[in-house]
Amino acid sequence: MARIEGKTDKAPTPIAPYSQSVRIGTTVAASGQAGIDLATGTYASTDVGGQTVQTFKNIAAVLEASGASLDDVIRVDVYLSDMADFPAMNAEYEKIFSKPYPARTTVGVSLPAGMKVEITALAVTE
Repeated sequence: MARIEGKTDKAPTPIAPYSQSVRIGTTVAASGQAGIDLATGTYASTDVGGQTVQTFKNIAAVLEASGASLDDVIRVDVYLSDMADFPAMNAEYEKIFSKPYPARTTVGVSLPAGMKVEITALAVTE
């Protein structure tokens, strides 16, 4: 099957050689997104809650570019710059998805200055 790129101007443009999203058959992978607000070109917030909300807006846009939505997400990977931010990120995450929740991994990593969270998603459409 062919790999089909999903591309949108409703989410940050990749700054390296990767696609915002890629679809093969019914599977859509969304590349890692951050809480960048396109209107300002900066992080939507200095806190992880605000960045999480914006990150999911960006993920929704790149999924849509490949014919998927947040309702199609089956797996999420969350990367936090500080694991102490887990409760605040999780509170916003819980507003995005309903039961049964997607499978998820959350890890603490070193992220660029100011970035509190980066999130990837894997979706399957009908």
